[in-house]
Amino acid sequence: TGIRVLVTGGSGLVGRAIQHVVKVEGAAKEGEQWIFLSSKDANLMNMEETRAVFEKHRPTHVIHLAAMVGGLFKNMKHNLDFWRNNIYINDNVLQAAHAVGAVKVVSCLSTCIFPDKTTYPIDETMVMPHTQSLHCSE
Repeated sequence: TGIRVLVTGGSGLVGRAIQHVVKVEGAAKEGEQWIFLSSKDANLMNMEETRAVFEKHRPTHVIHLAAMVGGLFKNMKHNLDFWRNNIYINDNVLQAAHAVGAVKVVSCLSTCIFPDKTTYPIDETMVMPHTQSLHCSE
């Protein structure tokens, strides 16, 4: 049967990077099957669709990257929608992974942070909370 790794959010920034490493750089090991899902494959906010796509692929491992995402102002304006929809996605993915017997799930969460007072372009040295105050968007 082998290892079947299902990557949710496979068309996003991190998902596409993993896909590049696996497919272009040849990092997949012998016997591994990699499945990269996008929102076109299933609405992960919907339990039935989530369950169906997990039943179809029956992953042994899951890299969970899918989320409802938006820019800072969209997040601020619709913060409850973002919170609830991402809770639904995470809960559905974990339940579906458990139901098909996946042995490992790795979930990646992120947020949008940036310095309050900065110059552009921003690089990684400029978003360290201990060196600068972050913009408060509450």
